[in-house]
Amino acid sequence: MSSSDGGTWQADAVTSRRPTTPTLGTASHRPAASLAGGARGVEVYTRVSLYLFAPMEGFFYLYVAGALAQSRDPLPSAIALGVLVVAGLVHIGLAFATVHVGFDRPLMMRSRLHPVVIALLVVTAVVVVLAVVVLPGVPDDGGWDARSLMVGVCGAATCGALAIGFPFRRLATVGLAVPAIVLVVWILDGAFSGGAVAAAAFLYLATMFWAGTVRISMWIVEVVRELEAAREVAGRLAVAEERLRISRDLHDVVGRALSAVAVKSDLSAALARRGDPRAADEMDDVRTLAQESLREVRGVVAGYRSTDLATELAGARSVLRAAGIAVRVVGEVPPLATSQQEALAWVVREAVTNVVRHSRAAECRLDLDDDGTATVLRITNDGVVAGRDEGDPGGPGGTGLAGLRERLVAVGGTLDAAADGDRFTVVARVPTSSGATT
Repeated sequence: MSSSDGGTWQADAVTSRRPTTPTLGTASHRPAASLAGGARGVEVYTRVSLYLFAPMEGFFYLYVAGALAQSRDPLPSAIALGVLVVAGLVHIGLAFATVHVGFDRPLMMRSRLHPVVIALLVVTAVVVVLAVVVLPGVPDDGGWDARSLMVGVCGAATCGALAIGFPFRRLATVGLAVPAIVLVVWILDGAFSGGAVAAAAFLYLATMFWAGTVRISMWIVEVVRELEAAREVAGRLAVAEERLRISRDLHDVVGRALSAVAVKSDLSAALARRGDPRAADEMDDVRTLAQESLREVRGVVAGYRSTDLATELAGARSVLRAAGIAVRVVGEVPPLATSQQEALAWVVREAVTNVVRHSRAAECRLDLDDDGTATVLRITNDGVVAGRDEGDPGGPGGTGLAGLRERLVAVGGTLDAAADGDRFTVVARVPTSSGATT
């Protein structure tokens, strides 16, 4: 849940959360010991600070004792004072418990308050009622009375403890009960004056300062938790992106290799049936292709693979000829950055694989040209199959071509694919060496 004043990760939270898998935009509820590095340090520091801050309520009750000592009215009985002291001590303990619980879990779930919050509110009401009934009224000299001090300290401590898990705007509304009770007490004592208004305003500001201090401390913790969660999400996204890269590369490597092996195996079988000795040479090529593909697959997994454009063009010529497709390569490989050569090499590999696997081409032409601003690779074949849609892997919308677009975009290039009758053309462009991305 969030609010316009900085929000809170506590109120109206989801009923179940996995503490070890925070999502972006949702603060972690993990204890400090489970957070690493700087995040852990910030949370531990804030936790200890607020643990020490909660018992300060008892220190401020010394002002109440001082007001009682200076009062000219008869003091309450020892039993009444004892009950009030016990209630105050219980209140301090519950405030501490609320801070402890609020660090690691929501204080409200589905509009239901945590039991420790309910206990804190009940004891707060008991302390306020006892203070109003037991302690003496407003002194004749118009100074601070013990009742107002007791109500103010107890109310401020309650709002401060609740600030661990509730938005400041809500606490600002709840805190209005402190000056309201103080004004009612002064009115009932017949001592209402400008001093009463000033006292009520001061106690309200003190209450908001107490709550604001805790709220700001928790806001810092929440920001650190969000940053920690964002870092974990970024790490998981990086892993997912690397997995996608490997799967895409494996698709390209294995697809091309298996297509070439299938074509050359068919050719070798046909030659062997005719008793042609070239069948042995073709099988040697199949073995070479298998070995090269194995090395490339290992390179993909290791992330050290490098594809050479000239080598890929030579391989494309061999595969197309083995498939019985007339092939012509026009132009020379220009001086390009390694990343650009690799991107164009993958275009050659994927396009030739699609020609062999998904078309009925009789001719395929690969053109390399430099128009002055970009190196252009154009691959054209005449084997478009009628009725093929763009969702087909061999068509313009296939997953292989989508992967090629990603590669070319990474080096500042573009990829276009279009069918014209029975001809299909793939055009890849990368910037010239002056704009190359290494």
